[in-house]
Amino acid sequence: MKIIPGLLQNEGWHLAETGLPIQLGVKSGATPFGRGHLHRTMAEYFLLLRGELQLRVADRELAMKQGDLVVVEPGEAHAVIHASRDSLLLLLMPPPVENDKIELE
Repeated sequence: MKIIPGLLQNEGWHLAETGLPIQLGVKSGATPFGRGHLHRTMAEYFLLLRGELQLRVADRELAMKQGDLVVVEPGEAHAVIHASRDSLLLLLMPPPVENDKIELE
């Protein structure tokens, strides 16, 4: 058994300190989101725990509500367009792969 207390209170990506075989990201709507990007080989999972969020995946805009899960497949460009200030997003990905992330302009 592994217990990781208070993970949702620590915004950012978590991997080494958790000892888990996946990356966990915690992101609130109170701070800015990064630029649009895509991943060559990795899928990214967006689970909205609280609030509302607008996500663009490829050419489609999605309005996420609490409890929604969006799976972004490898090669799909994606970006957060808007997040309510009270939003709380849990991101899940495999461990990092070198040169997998491509930033978009």
